[in-house]
Amino acid sequence: FEAKYVATAMSISSQVNWACNFIVGLVFPYLQESLGALSFVPFAVVLLMTIIFVIVWLPETKGTTPSELRDDIVRSLSTMLALSGDSTNNEDHSSSVGNPIDVEWRRAMDDLRRQEEEDMQRGTFNYGFQPIEQNPVDAETDWRTRVGGDTGM
Repeated sequence: FEAKYVATAMSISSQVNWACNFIVGLVFPYLQESLGALSFVPFAVVLLMTIIFVIVWLPETKGTTPSELRDDIVRSLSTMLALSGDSTNNEDHSSSVGNPIDVEWRRAMDDLRRQEEEDMQRGTFNYGFQPIEQNPVDAETDWRTRVGGDTGM
């Protein structure tokens, strides 16, 4: 998947993993008390259902690039997407298909980038830096005075 989603997905999956581990830790003593040697059967059933789900419903993505995968998902869900062909000035907003706020945000950011590039080419872009004022250094603020007491004379 796109790099901008990886950190969020990893964070969510880690949190879900820890939450499930916490639940297993709470429930397992009661399962062992009531089921004895068969206390692992519920976990085996969940694992079996997960394997069946993966084999039957999840597509194989080995050897598929993220853009091909995204295009395939967009194509398969095209009936649900309201903005499937929406673009401005032939720009690619395909990663934000279906989310009008994201499309609008991308358009605004593209416009801002374009304006900044035009200002840079004209030499009128404000980089946000303030000029450094050249004040004479007082003996009290001089680093030699603060560190060693030397006035530098």
